[in-house]
Amino acid sequence: MRGQLIGIVITLAVMSATTHGFMQWRAAESVRRDAVCKAAQQHMETLGIRTRAMAAGLSVDAYAEAEKAQVGKLVSALDTAKNDAEIEAVIDAHAAELQAQDAATDAVLENQRSQQFLEQTLKKQRITADIKQEIERAEKAVAEACL
Repeated sequence: MRGQLIGIVITLAVMSATTHGFMQWRAAESVRRDAVCKAAQQHMETLGIRTRAMAAGLSVDAYAEAEKAQVGKLVSALDTAKNDAEIEAVIDAHAAELQAQDAATDAVLENQRSQQFLEQTLKKQRITADIKQEIERAEKAVAEACL
């Protein structure tokens, strides 16, 4: 009887230690996975900034400065707005500016198509193939790390 009791206690102790160890391992694995996911997302964001800078024909620093200036202009305009109507007007003006930029980009693309038709040379693509491949790898890493 005493031997069975000691056996049960030892079995429970081993099971408890194993369960505790497994729970700690899962918690550590979860923390590691979160860190890997955040690192992959940060890399993807950095690549996005580099790509937008390349598409704009700017260095990353120059693009960041231009982006800061644009955001600063928007924040300043929102700060000077005195009521909801003025805030809506600022937001609408900013949205119209973004739409105008999109329209200009579309016009450039349409112009490139007509240049092809007229047998003119197209502008060189600013985003290199290695950056495109790096973006694809980063997207895959984010998809795998952030299940």
